Amino acid sequence: MLSVRNRAITAIVVVAAAVLAGCAVAPAPPPGKPAPRLPADSIAYDTLPVITSRPKLFPGDCSQFEKDPRLLGALGGSSPMYDPYAKACIMKRSAGTQVEVGSMDPDQRIPEPWPGWWKAYDYSVYHFRRILVLDRYYAVSQLDRYGCLIAVNTGSLQVVTVRVGAEPGQGPIPGDNVDVDRQTAQRFCPDAQKATEDYLNAVDPGGGSLAG
Repeated sequence: MLSVRNRAITAIVVVAAAVLAGCAVAPAPPPGKPAPRLPADSIAYDTLPVITSRPKLFPGDCSQFEKDPRLLGALGGSSPMYDPYAKACIMKRSAGTQVEVGSMDPDQRIPEPWPGWWKAYDYSVYHFRRILVLDRYYAVSQLDRYGCLIAVNTGSLQVVTVRVGAEPGQGPIPGDNVDVDRQTAQRFCPDAQKATEDYLNAVDPGGGSLAG
C-alpha cells in the first residue's frame, strides 16, 4: 500500500508528465520546397512547429475567382461576391448551397490567429476536428453557421478558410442538437475539404504549412 508521501510523489510525477506532454511540439520534417508531408499524428499535439514567413494566399477580395474561371468551376461556384463582414468571397452553388473562401488576417488584437483555431479557443465551436489537408497542411474542421468550415495553416500569419453550406436561413444552427450537428457535418464537411484541396492545388501548388 502506498504511503501518503509516495502517493503525493506519484501525483506530482503524473501531473508533471501531463504538463510536458501538453508542451511537447509535434514531430515534423524541416521546411522544404515542395512542402514536406506532415506526420499523421500531428493532430494529437497542441503545439506545432509552424512557420509564418510565406506570403498570404487569399487577397481579401474575389479577384482570384474573377480572373480564373477554372478555379471558380473547380469549386462549383458562380457569381462571386465579397462579404466584408465574413471576410470571404461567397459563390453560389446549386440547390441553395454556397461555397465561401476567405481568411483571418493578423491584427493588433490577434497578431497570430492560427493557435486560436488549432486549440479551439472559441467556446462556440461544434463538431471540431483537427485534420491534415493534402497531407501537407495543418487544418481544422468545424461547423460554422449553416455549414462546415475548414481553416488552414499555409505557413503564413494569414489563416485561409473555406466553407461549404446552405445559404443563410436554410439550415439548422449548430449547437442545438448533437445528432443534427452530426448530420450537418456528414453532409457538408467532405465537400468543404474537397473544395479546400481544389483551392490550394490551384493557388498554392507544392505548398504546405512547412513550405520553404
